[in-house]
Amino acid sequence: MGLDVNTATVSADAKNLANLMQNVLDAVITTYTSYTMPLPGRRYYTLGSPAIDCEQVTVSMLQMYIGTPGDEATSPRRCNDPRSVTLLVQVSREVPSVGQNGRAPSGDSIQDGAEISAYDAWILLDSARTLDQWDPANFGLGVIATVEASSPEGGFQTVTMTITMAVP
Repeated sequence: MGLDVNTATVSADAKNLANLMQNVLDAVITTYTSYTMPLPGRRYYTLGSPAIDCEQVTVSMLQMYIGTPGDEATSPRRCNDPRSVTLLVQVSREVPSVGQNGRAPSGDSIQDGAEISAYDAWILLDSARTLDQWDPANFGLGVIATVEASSPEGGFQTVTMTITMAVP
């Protein structure tokens, strides 16, 4: 099983992606704190699409490539060129849904849920400005960020920021 792998002697360079994903998660949490906006308690990073089975905040890797953020890769790149990663930062929250009695939620409760998702969209996109930093004093190579909201499914709605950034 993968959890039994001893990573104590793994080169620090091999940990760059994992460190970046943790730093992105920490930066998003810090941005939410600056807005005094509560976040779900379940918070983690992973590879691939996370299961939306409860309220949570996740960072997941979509892809990593050689080149700068937004590079169309129309020509070959040297292996020592910068590496970029596309991440999904997702905030999933419970939203009103059809009750056990089969009754649809009220318009007011749907709008209340949408208001929270709108806050999430704004704050997530605002967090992108803190993610283009190689170190506290220097900016990186820039980022590309978009935010979208999914349709409610299974009683949850997810707001997703897709961000492409260089891996320091």
